[in-house]
Amino acid sequence: MVRLRLLDEVIPEIKKIDPDTALTRNAVRQLGLSGKVPVVMAGRKRMYNLDALLTYLGSPGVEQPEQVNGIRAVPERL
Repeated sequence: MVRLRLLDEVIPEIKKIDPDTALTRNAVRQLGLSGKVPVVMAGRKRMYNLDALLTYLGSPGVEQPEQVNGIRAVPERL
C-alpha cells in the first residue's frame, strides 16, 4: 500500500525520522510541483507519496543541464 500524505502531514513524518531536518514545507511542495516526487490530486488537495519522497531525499541525483544545440528557448515567464 502506498503511503499518501497531505503536505501538512509530510513534514511531521520526516521530523519523526530526523528531528533536526532543515527541509521545509515549501521545499516539499516544489518537489511535487516539479515532478521529482509523485503527487496524486484528490480534488484540490495534493497527496504526496511519502515513500518516493524519502527515496528521493535519500539519494537525490545530480541534475545535468540539458545540452542545447543552436538557439535555446527562453521561458515565457521570467
